[in-house]
Parts: sequence; structure tokens; C-alpha cells
Amino acid sequence: MVDEATAVYILEIRKCFEDLRQVAAQIAGVLVLAEAGGKSATPDHPMLKAAAELHREAVDQVRSKRPSGAARPHHEFLSQAAEALAIALAAASGRRMETSAILPPVREAYKYLERASNALPGFSMVAFEQGCCAIHMNS
Repeated sequence: MVDEATAVYILEIRKCFEDLRQVAAQIAGVLVLAEAGGKSATPDHPMLKAAAELHREAVDQVRSKRPSGAARPHHEFLSQAAEALAIALAAASGRRMETSAILPPVREAYKYLERASNALPGFSMVAFEQGCCAIHMNS
């Protein structure tokens, strides 16, 4: 059973969770393009720009929320996922798409998002290992 303050938090933070999940997916998608030899997979790729903007919006929203006591672990996991994605985006903004620099923080972010999904009801995840880019992500 979830108390009223936690229920309000869940409703308010759900979009932030989805947005952070989307950022991770967008970065992973560009990495797949880069690994496949896509010449369009550059630091100025539109998907990376969109991911950076969505990340900024999500971070602002996460920072503005005040979690209930029961929601604090969830909120901390979202904050940690946002931090890891910031590292991945910074690495992706370099001159070359270096998978070895970008992939580890994306994986870390995804782990934090999985922990957040388990911390409160209403946050579902698709297993990263079962996604379309699993072959590239696990190599």
C-alpha cells in the first residue's frame, strides 16, 4: 500500500522516469549506428541532440520534485541514472563516437532505472539484454 504523498510523487515523476529511459535508448541507438559503421553516427547526430534536450528537461523535473520518505530511494536512483546519462552524453559529444567511453555509463544508468522501477509500483522496464541493440550492448 502506498501513502498519499508517495502516490502523488509517483504520478508526478513518471514522465521523468520515462524520459530518462528514452534518453538511454536514444544514446544506445546512436551507438548501434556507430558500431554498424553508420557515417551519420556523429556527436552532432539529431538523436543525440534530442537526447541531450530531453535529459535537461528530465533533470530539471527530477530536481524539482520532493519525494516522500517512502519515495526517497526511487528519487535517488533517478538522480543517479540522470548523472550517469550526463556522463554518457558528455562522452558522446567528443570528436568521435567512442563506444568504450559511452556504453559503460549508459549501462550504469539503465541499472539505476531498473532499481528505480523496483523501488515503487508503476514503473516498468524492458530488460536491456532483450532490446534490439542487445548484441552490441553486450559486446
